[in-house]
Amino acid sequence: MNDPQGYRIEPFEPTELAPAQLREAALFQQALQHERVVEDPLMAPEAIEARMRATSPGQWRAFFGARDQSGAIVGYSVVGWEKNEPGNQHMRWCEVAVAQAHRRRGLGRSLLRRAVQAVADQREDILFISQFSDRIPAAEKFARAIAATPGLEMKMNQLDLASVDRTKVSEWTRITPAGYRLVNVDGPVPDELIRASIESASGMNDAPRGDLRMDDWELTEEQIRDQEAWRLQTGIERWLILALHEASGTGAGFTIVTYDPRVPHLIWQQGTAVVEAHRGHQLGLWMKAAMLKRILEERTQARFIRTGNANANAQMLAINTQLGFEPAWSAALWQLTLADARKAVGLVRAGVTS
Repeated sequence: MNDPQGYRIEPFEPTELAPAQLREAALFQQALQHERVVEDPLMAPEAIEARMRATSPGQWRAFFGARDQSGAIVGYSVVGWEKNEPGNQHMRWCEVAVAQAHRRRGLGRSLLRRAVQAVADQREDILFISQFSDRIPAAEKFARAIAATPGLEMKMNQLDLASVDRTKVSEWTRITPAGYRLVNVDGPVPDELIRASIESASGMNDAPRGDLRMDDWELTEEQIRDQEAWRLQTGIERWLILALHEASGTGAGFTIVTYDPRVPHLIWQQGTAVVEAHRGHQLGLWMKAAMLKRILEERTQARFIRTGNANANAQMLAINTQLGFEPAWSAALWQLTLADARKAVGLVRAGVTS
């Protein structure tokens, strides 16, 4: 398979780009993000640049950029994984993006081919994972064309903070189940709370996985510190609430939100989970209400909270609906085996892979 005529694809590393090149790449990403969520204000290029440059010791990644005959950026691909995660070492997160005017010319496959070549010698059971939204119909068409399959159907749910019933939120913050307390962590997780953080995170393994070929997720202190280092470089601020079981001191649950001051209208609700042994006490609602109350009081510039939820995650969807979240768009995690990826991009010829 040859690259489409009139295009040039080259590897690049964001940390090594000159400022003008980095800004060019950031503006391209800005345009793609605006296509996905046209109702949002344009993301500050400085925020995009910081995220592109940010790295952590446990992260491996490879970037490829496509330019047309005029030299303009028209597409990119990126592939990577977290080397420090004990499980799921077969998974490679992959993104392929092409400017709208340059789609359906084979450029997406050429960019995917570079990503496949970058990891093909790492192991034979590699599984590429990508997230596509129904806001970009071409994305699903591309996924099906390369033989990817949907692994987990999701909804992107959104809470309009102006519509929140503050009285109800205050009531929910007073649930206070007997034998539990909440702890707020804004900066690095203190050493004395590392164990509780890891215990609380284990509740995520009960979340629906659909057909994703995914093992249990294991959080380690090394990963926590890597994530903190990455956020420090990006300027993204994280608020964590831990629910602690007072008698044992163990972690019973958690909820996390992130916020970038350069993207002031938006807060991302990240994971929320309650460990199985501590369910049935409304800990999930209690934690999320406590977080929401703080957001309303302190993140006064924010307009929306967004979060992705598996369609099958009835319990979390019920809590979010109770808080006022509504569906904004649909999305899915798609998966593609290394063998199918090689076929899709022409790296299999007469029984030989390359």
